[in-house]
Amino acid sequence: RRRRHVIDDLTFGAGCRCCYDPNQDGGEYKALIDLRSLEQQQQQESKNNIIEQLDAEENNKGNKEPQRDRDDGSDSDSDDEFDYLLDDDLASSSNEPSAFYSFQQERLEEIHLNALMYESAVQHGFGAHRQFHPQRVLHAAGLGMGGIRGNRAAAIPPAAVVHLYDPESELSGSLDLCLETLGETYKGTKYVRANGRATLSLNDALVKEVLPKISRESGIPALIAVRDGMVVAVCPNLSSLGDARIGRVDPGAVEHWLDNARVLLRDVPLEYEDYCRIRPEEDALVENMMREKARLDEIKDMIFNCGVAGCNKSFHHEHVGINNEEQSGLLVSPEETLGSNGN
Repeated sequence: RRRRHVIDDLTFGAGCRCCYDPNQDGGEYKALIDLRSLEQQQQQESKNNIIEQLDAEENNKGNKEPQRDRDDGSDSDSDDEFDYLLDDDLASSSNEPSAFYSFQQERLEEIHLNALMYESAVQHGFGAHRQFHPQRVLHAAGLGMGGIRGNRAAAIPPAAVVHLYDPESELSGSLDLCLETLGETYKGTKYVRANGRATLSLNDALVKEVLPKISRESGIPALIAVRDGMVVAVCPNLSSLGDARIGRVDPGAVEHWLDNARVLLRDVPLEYEDYCRIRPEEDALVENMMREKARLDEIKDMIFNCGVAGCNKSFHHEHVGINNEEQSGLLVSPEETLGSNGN
């Protein structure tokens, strides 16, 4: 049921339609793209240097050490007698699966279920850093959602981190790469970002209520910690999180700041059914509506056109007293009436 709501062609991969708009969300900004490309290039160069060093050490070792006779393994102990312990088809004397086999199957099912739940959590934004449209990013973090009806647990995440970035700031790009890394450890937190000045402009009333200390003129880029739909900490200009001169944040300082705000959660503190804002009863209603629409589409060509709106009869008929382009509405036609009078 949950898979049908997943959008697979988002710019960052797959995500549930209850969280993401494929026409507005996703993408990256210039400073982040440039910094990511630079770090990938540096990582590749470092990897190549390590490989070259290992190859050189291996060559030097081969040149210095004499060739040793290899052990043919003729005197090695054989463990073939214990191969039966690896047999997956171990069974008891009653030809039923053994306790070990049953435990193994239960464990595999548990691992598979945990993998599906983790995949669903990521598709709903937990442990993943995503870019949102400026008009949607604050709501995605649970801000301004106090009056929402329905599944409040899914609409207001327990912990969220909002980055209002400056698209030209290397410090913003460095922070986003840091938040992506933190998401791998703290999988119970939602990480979102959007253009800072555009967000302040498009959410003026909400910003005045929840972020009064940040303005378009000062405070951007900013890092915001949100817990249960309430702002608990704000870091304007990313002060104390890094060095603006070199355009890099200190990962330790970022983690310490977020930890002090109590928004770093290792596990999602929600029930599985609370991941998604689309409730099962809403899903069932949509299914019934789609089935009814498909049924009406099938019989559409079978309906007789009597000219009366809302009439779905499939057989030839007329409505008495209703005159339209398809029928006269008379019980007896004028021709029949004149013919009977003539006789």
